[in-house]
Amino acid sequence: MLRSLLMACVLVVVPLLGHANPTAETEETDFLDLVDGEGNVLIQARGVDAVNAEARTQGLAFPALGYWSVEGHCFVKPAPGDCNGVFKR
Repeated sequence: MLRSLLMACVLVVVPLLGHANPTAETEETDFLDLVDGEGNVLIQARGVDAVNAEARTQGLAFPALGYWSVEGHCFVKPAPGDCNGVFKR
């Protein structure tokens, strides 16, 4: 009984983790894999807020699949440079 309850909880919670809004940058190699994904769109702007704003104007799906910048500052405010985000169409 306890095992069944545990399995049910895992089956409900695990998919939710993939839909959480990213709050940290993705590793570079993982990010590049996302960029190459079918139906994925790359957005570049100054900081994560600007990336999200541009994605909204293009009607892309949220949340983002991932964010990355060369300097590692997507989530620094105010944004000191460019940030890249990948979204589904």
